[in-house]
Amino acid sequence: MKVPISILILLLAVNLLHGQSRKLVSIGLGANSYRGDLTNKFEKWSNTFHLGIKLNADKKLNGNFNIAAGFITGENLNYAFDNGELPEPSPNRFFRTPIFMLNYELNYNLFEWKKIRFYLSQGAGLLRINPQDQFFEDLQDQPETRAPNETFSNVTLMLPTQLGLIYLFRNNFGLSFQVGTLNSLTDYLDNIGDWGAKKGVDNVLATRFS
Repeated sequence: MKVPISILILLLAVNLLHGQSRKLVSIGLGANSYRGDLTNKFEKWSNTFHLGIKLNADKKLNGNFNIAAGFITGENLNYAFDNGELPEPSPNRFFRTPIFMLNYELNYNLFEWKKIRFYLSQGAGLLRINPQDQFFEDLQDQPETRAPNETFSNVTLMLPTQLGLIYLFRNNFGLSFQVGTLNSLTDYLDNIGDWGAKKGVDNVLATRFS
């Protein structure tokens, strides 16, 4: 398996981001919305808590280490998958997935307007998932909800791409907002893979305010 080019670029950038310019600690809340086999658009929203540290904050190119925890959810009571086999497939129609994220983001300040910095962010990191049913039971332990012999890992890579803005006050406090997609590399955020109606991996639209 080839290492994604973006990960190599990020690792190189970490080595280039030397120096001792200002560091900023961020604490905030976010909202996530899932798109996958149970819905083809971002619609249901759920909460996330974020904690991060931004390095070399005053430079055009700067980095941010981030951890976050929360959950995503989705439901389609009419969802069915018919492949002509018997017994008929019985995929789950609801899921609630606790998530934990650990990632590094490379930020590029695009421009500044009236003390507001606008930036583009590309990251790489790990995403831990644990899909559950409406009774908070692990779907990973319910093989009847997936195709025969189908299993998946609850840890996957993600390559989040985001746009953001930050307003810094003179006292080193500030406000920021960020929005983008997590770009996970798994099709099992909703526990549905082979019995899915949508091709490709699941995704999450994520916002963050801190």
